[in-house]
Amino acid sequence: MGLTSTVIMASYNGSEYIYEQLQSIFEQTVPVTKVLIRDDRSSDDTATIVEDFIRLHGLADHWDFQINPQRKGWRENFIDMLAASKTDVIFYSDQDDIWRHDKVAASLASFAAVDEMEVLVSDYEIIPADQKLLFVRQIEEEIVAEKLYKIALTLNNLAIYRPGCGMALRSSIVKSTIDIFREITIDFNGLSQTHDQAAWLAAIIRGSLYHLHESLFIRRIRADSTWQMEKRANQNLFLGLPKENPNFIRYLSEIAKHFHDDRSEIEGLEADFKQIVNQKIQKFGSSKNID
Repeated sequence: MGLTSTVIMASYNGSEYIYEQLQSIFEQTVPVTKVLIRDDRSSDDTATIVEDFIRLHGLADHWDFQINPQRKGWRENFIDMLAASKTDVIFYSDQDDIWRHDKVAASLASFAAVDEMEVLVSDYEIIPADQKLLFVRQIEEEIVAEKLYKIALTLNNLAIYRPGCGMALRSSIVKSTIDIFREITIDFNGLSQTHDQAAWLAAIIRGSLYHLHESLFIRRIRADSTWQMEKRANQNLFLGLPKENPNFIRYLSEIAKHFHDDRSEIEGLEADFKQIVNQKIQKFGSSKNID
């Protein structure tokens, strides 16, 4: 029997683009087992579009759409859906992307081929192609099969370099992801922790983070997206490469505390790597005041 899968999507005021994303998920060559969509009390027609799509295609048995009783914010929305997912693999989904028809098939094939894989990220195309809002960084990694790479446990790679919209998780890492989300409260820029940074961090420390060098979806970059507006509101936190950013050191400090307190079930963080993290913190802290 093949791997079961769930797509989780947090929707909010997405009426302009969400239909295309729903259609691309519906048209997958390998259908997903379940779709969870939680709308965070949109003020536009998002809920109506989703409800009509589910009814039109007769999907009510395995597409579960609900409107949150009160606003949660996208971070908590994703984490609550992740906790509710019961399948072998969970796909994060943005509301305004477009999936390639074989995204699910290619991802599940990778999970089936590599038992230790717990998080898989993929590449993507960007529209508009001439956008200036996003820079795609290179990842320190090693090839393990055609187009498939294992991401190395390095200081730089503790920052997330592929977003949640291109991420799939095995169920075995869900608890660790949620633990990190709750206990390491900031991301590498100093903003509040996110569902995708938490999954990336859990997997890289467990040695189970992989990168498929295929563009499996189209990512829409918009200046009015929730994430871009949050970035603009916190421009002072985005200070170049992680190693140049004092907020990255705060992030490392939270990682070190998390494992020192031994509150997590995550395994595989080697003692020498803990030492490297602590040395990095001490070196930076000796020249700058880190709270």
